Amino acid sequence: MRIPTYIDRYPAKMVSKLASRLIERYAKDGDSVFDPFCGSCAVLVAAKDKNMRVSGVDVNPVAPLFGRVKLSGFVKEHALELFDSALKRVASSGPMVIKWEKKNFWFSAATIRKFEFIRAAVDSIPNRQEPEYSAILLALYLSVRLCSRADQRSPKPFISKTATQDRRGIHYDPIKTTRYLIEELSYYYCADNRRSNKFDVLTTTDVSRKGALKGLMKAHSHVITSPPYINAQDYYRNFKLELHILEDVLPFKIRDIKERFIGTERGDLMLGVEDEEVIASNALVPQLRAIEAVSVRHANVVRRYFCDMRNALVNAISVLKPDGVFVLVCGDNLVCGKKIQTWKILSEIMNGIGMTLFDSFADPIKDRMLAPKRSGHKGLIKEEMVLAFRRDRV
Repeated sequence: MRIPTYIDRYPAKMVSKLASRLIERYAKDGDSVFDPFCGSCAVLVAAKDKNMRVSGVDVNPVAPLFGRVKLSGFVKEHALELFDSALKRVASSGPMVIKWEKKNFWFSAATIRKFEFIRAAVDSIPNRQEPEYSAILLALYLSVRLCSRADQRSPKPFISKTATQDRRGIHYDPIKTTRYLIEELSYYYCADNRRSNKFDVLTTTDVSRKGALKGLMKAHSHVITSPPYINAQDYYRNFKLELHILEDVLPFKIRDIKERFIGTERGDLMLGVEDEEVIASNALVPQLRAIEAVSVRHANVVRRYFCDMRNALVNAISVLKPDGVFVLVCGDNLVCGKKIQTWKILSEIMNGIGMTLFDSFADPIKDRMLAPKRSGHKGLIKEEMVLAFRRDRV
């Protein structure tokens, strides 16, 4: 069953068709799958459909919401009752203010007021382990773009002339929209479709931080993931409207994560990067000298990306069983006009940390019903490489 974009809106996500293909090809006899960049959780859903244990982490706090709803399902009537009763509870106590100076640019005053009451209502729900709580939060997330002044056609929020004309004078009610989306989500993720055993771990974690998974994970037979690209998507910008609505409702601060998306162009890119890591990146990417001649900052984006990815891969391998399989899905990047074979460099990094490539194939983007031109015109991507690794035999 194909899920409409407004229900499964997550930029640069892995499509379910490829996720199922990877599980069938590499994890048919496996018992558990971990995805360190779980995103919209397509890999975890495909694995759970084969009755495997699943775990996932992502720096984006929205990702676990998708996973909890997709993997656990929920009861529509209970979710609506929980949402309505929470709204009544806070009607007299007041809103939970959105502390964002640009909120009036993106939303009307009436829409902001209703979002602030929804925030207070959701924050008042006592049992946050219920799947219906996650369903309400996911519906709230999905309502944000729909109720904004942003053009609805782009993964990155912007206000176009078309959007201004089409949406002028229309009040978008986030309370009604959230209720509608709870009902829509229940059609695809109702309790009748609930998957057994749910998940082991599903949380927000910066997997590039050294030791990020220590003590968090059991050993897994498979790691299957599609890591972010080098600056091909500004992930914070893609999610900024939603993150500002969800901040403090979920336990995160935007200041702590906006510069931690791997591949970002934001912040002090070389903060915390050791000299030996810079030397290693320079050796891996011969194009860096030419890129640096055009833009030092873009060269540092590339350096930081491969430093972060090495740390992330080391962390992910640490939760892999000795005979486990690690599958990476990645393509190329174009930075300052220079093509970087990101998949090839990540393969070299994997070889350097004790993993041996045993299978690979190219997956054409056109086969997935996705446009090959990436938003922001950072370059064209016509295919991705699927790379499967095992630990080196001693």
